[in-house]
Amino acid sequence: MLYFLFYLLGSMAGSGVQAWLITVLHDAKGIPLTLASMALTTYMVGSSVGVLGAGWAVDKLPRHLPMMVVGLTSLSAIITFCVGVTPVGGVLALTMMFFSGAALGASRTPRDIMLKDASPPGQIGKVFGFVSASLPLGGALTPVPFGFFIDHGHAEMVLICASILLVGSLFCMGSARASHRKRDEAAAPAE
Repeated sequence: MLYFLFYLLGSMAGSGVQAWLITVLHDAKGIPLTLASMALTTYMVGSSVGVLGAGWAVDKLPRHLPMMVVGLTSLSAIITFCVGVTPVGGVLALTMMFFSGAALGASRTPRDIMLKDASPPGQIGKVFGFVSASLPLGGALTPVPFGFFIDHGHAEMVLICASILLVGSLFCMGSARASHRKRDEAAAPAE
């Protein structure tokens, strides 16, 4: 259940950024629509680059998966938060959103490997199915509250809340990882 929340909160943050970044940058930051649209594109390209790069890194550093997830997700949250609270211009917003997307994308590969490693033998499909159900649910939960912020003149709150959701997801990841470790210790044969 903790992995479900881990994925859910991350999905809520990511879908909020994807759905509202153009509006936030245009309405709250005064960035022209063309540059705001390009910022979303760079965010998505960065995410793809991050996923691909992390695939290589995960093979090289399999023991450091939790640290990779925490570090990269935190970096994405910090950058996204900074875009939300500081007066950034178009080119700076493009650059920052690329790196935010790259960090978040790079955190997704080790996150998925951690889920695979935490799954009971022979149950990986069921576990991934259950946890993956949180992804569209996360996308469905954010439009109304984030739209509320925008409608009431607080568009910057979308990026601030997305950052908070990313950090909140890490608390579920830590708990899920600890639960997995306890289960393994309990299942280990006595010596």
